[in-house]
Amino acid sequence: MDRLITTASERFWFAEAYARDQWVKAQAAKLAKGSAVLDAGAGASKYRPFFGHCNYKTQDFCLYQGPLVKYLEPIDYVCEITSIPLPNGSLDAILCTEVIEHVVNPMAVLAEFHRLLKPGGKLLLTAPLLSHIHMEPYHYYGGFTHFWYEYWLPRNGFTIEATTCAGGPARTCVTFCQAFYASWSEAEKKLKPLPRMVSLPFRAAAKVAVHYVLPFLLPKFDPWLGSRQIYSTCMVAAIRNPGEK
Repeated sequence: MDRLITTASERFWFAEAYARDQWVKAQAAKLAKGSAVLDAGAGASKYRPFFGHCNYKTQDFCLYQGPLVKYLEPIDYVCEITSIPLPNGSLDAILCTEVIEHVVNPMAVLAEFHRLLKPGGKLLLTAPLLSHIHMEPYHYYGGFTHFWYEYWLPRNGFTIEATTCAGGPARTCVTFCQAFYASWSEAEKKLKPLPRMVSLPFRAAAKVAVHYVLPFLLPKFDPWLGSRQIYSTCMVAAIRNPGEK
């Protein structure tokens, strides 16, 4: 979702996006006034309000056309994320949310972020563990586990400060049940009239469970089940190691 979650209804339907919004808000509040911040892969730059006290700039690989992204302000740097036209060590912080699954070489992105950040600069990075295919055809990876960050960030000159996972097994079950329902609905449109008539009442009954019962009941299990084996997204705060070139 390329806008902030603001209502109780949206928090119910888009729990992981709300958790990510709140995480970014909390991390932004820790940055000093006037910090030079780049939102890499910013899209509509929905997080701009959280960085009002900073010198906030945006980057994306293109200007999207169509209804998916509604730009509030122009993108500052339209370029590849692995080649951003800024000097070495010019940034205090980089924000990159739900982007690296859409680039061909995520490790090259980490190297570019290392180049851009000042020693001691902050990297705020999130990516999905489990998600649907989206932003086709620019969706190359899934499964960014906390072990991925623990392996690759230190090898690119970063020290992890904290890792937070959102959306546990139960919430993930709800998400993919809803994906199953959406696929069923699309496939049903292609059926001949008689099979469609047979499918409709079963899908209608499934809708109640998938869209109302399961989202209300299942997430109550996540505090008990935990979110280190199955989760929707991993949110990582890291520091560029001081003293490294």
